[in-house]
Amino acid sequence: MEHYCKKCSCFVIAAIMFVTAGFSQNSNRIDSSRINSAVPESGITLSAQVNNNKVPLNRTINLLIQLKWYGNLDRYQVHQFDNPILNNLEIIANSSSNKVSTENGGNIAVQEYSFTLQPKSLGMSYIEGVIIKYTDLDTDTGYSLTTNRIEVKVIDPIPEPGDKSWILWLLLFLVLAGAAFVVITRARQRKAERIRRAQEEAEKAVPLEEKYLKKLKELVDLQNPNLDIVNSFSQLSRFLRHFLKEKFNVPAEVNTTEDVVYELNKQQIEERFIEEVKDVLTTSDIFKFSGGHAEKNELVRIYGLIESGLHKSLRGEIINKENDNNID
Repeated sequence: MEHYCKKCSCFVIAAIMFVTAGFSQNSNRIDSSRINSAVPESGITLSAQVNNNKVPLNRTINLLIQLKWYGNLDRYQVHQFDNPILNNLEIIANSSSNKVSTENGGNIAVQEYSFTLQPKSLGMSYIEGVIIKYTDLDTDTGYSLTTNRIEVKVIDPIPEPGDKSWILWLLLFLVLAGAAFVVITRARQRKAERIRRAQEEAEKAVPLEEKYLKKLKELVDLQNPNLDIVNSFSQLSRFLRHFLKEKFNVPAEVNTTEDVVYELNKQQIEERFIEEVKDVLTTSDIFKFSGGHAEKNELVRIYGLIESGLHKSLRGEIINKENDNNID
């Protein structure tokens, strides 16, 4: 009997050791799973946001990282984390705060980390995801949360408040516009002057007689059936007097026909030309002052005398050779 009890005692001890060993092994598996488990059911959340996704080059934006959870406020321990990795941005200031509030009868703990960011250059900028690690003190288990990447576009700078530099830019624009106007105006004036001089040179190159022959055809159109014959005589008289003044410096506009003939004789112009001039002026004066009826045939004759005289002057046939040097 004593031997049987000893066997039972050994059996019980072995059973106890087996159960104890199994319990210990199961306990180790639970601890291991706590270290790598996902976010607990408490609802802890991490968010990151900027106050504007577009920022002028001379302005700043604020990055707010917020960690929030409900329930026991002392349950989580947030570990120190590195500043966010930035592209084309730099941190110029930062701060942190802890807040506690109540919602639906429960406590809410909020930890906020604020960063003031300054752009470096125009273009796209990026805020890489922020990783925050924390420990659930109830289970002694570590976790990590990561925010999404944030894009920020850096645009052209804007005027500073109270900045009066726009006045300087306006004045500069007005000065440049005025200078451009002066340059353009002077360039146009020089161009017009060059054109005028070129026209004058071209006119000088054309003989005086050719210019008057052209004017004669424009002055009286003999083919016009409604031609005013009496008025045409007056026009031809004035036309010839202008030519004599320009060609021989004879003040023909204010002098009588006899005075014109006298001046031409002083210069010893070819006698036949003088007689033709006298004929044209005398005939024209008769019809101009009498107001009588004039035949077109007579007008054609006078027109022909003037046209013929211009052609002869163009050929140099109305000036005596020995007097060439005495006439301008």
